[in-house]
Amino acid sequence: MLSGGGGHPYKSPALGFGFTIAEVLITIAIIGVVIAMTLPSIIQKHQEKEWVTAYLRVYAILENAYKMAQVENGTFDNWAGCTLTLANDGEYNRTASDGMKVFDMVIRPYVKTNVTIENLATWNDKNCWPDKSNDLFGDDASMDNSHRVPAVSLMSGECIILGHPHADFMVDLNGKKRPNTIGKDQFMFSFDITKRTRLKPGYHQRWWTDSPVYCHESKSSADAGWTPGASCGFWISRYHNMDYLHMSYEELKKKWNGGWW
Repeated sequence: MLSGGGGHPYKSPALGFGFTIAEVLITIAIIGVVIAMTLPSIIQKHQEKEWVTAYLRVYAILENAYKMAQVENGTFDNWAGCTLTLANDGEYNRTASDGMKVFDMVIRPYVKTNVTIENLATWNDKNCWPDKSNDLFGDDASMDNSHRVPAVSLMSGECIILGHPHADFMVDLNGKKRPNTIGKDQFMFSFDITKRTRLKPGYHQRWWTDSPVYCHESKSSADAGWTPGASCGFWISRYHNMDYLHMSYEELKKKWNGGWW
């Protein structure tokens, strides 16, 4: 055996003072487990940031277009296609708007679009809305064909249905890509009765969708009384995140802070 200058047996630094192959393999295995545990969370957070960015972008595009439309035509309550009705309690309610009227007043003159679909005859060739959708609870929330036009695809890829019975603007942030879920990549915007120069998140009638009960995966439509996910746009408008996807319902209620966006 080779000896060093002092007469002692020579020890290779790689073998005598480094890691053994077994130790290296164990370390790699541990790192792999950690990555496997954390990677889905990292991917999910990244996806949520993309959705939030797209949501805020579409909201800004629609609000700016509506502001420009007001210069020419006044607020929506002056348009023949968007009707206010006086309820028995003295409050105004909204009826579903005429999608083509909204398209002609807001989208056609003021929004750059990639694809425009004005009638069902061209829907199958150009459609940007998924055939199947779910609410946040997981129940089916798909549209029938009568609610799919007019529709537009924005230059950035979002798909917008106009004049749906639930909202003046139904938006899918990534077109036909999954998850196609209300409260994740699908949202509602409507002309606001209480602030008629604004668009609000949610349903076209008055305040009642601004509630956590419509923004939690634990609430079925039977529990919520309507579509789970329909009010999540209010949260994003306030907090610019999707943390509601990771909260218990009790925690969500405490942090909701309704009445403002």
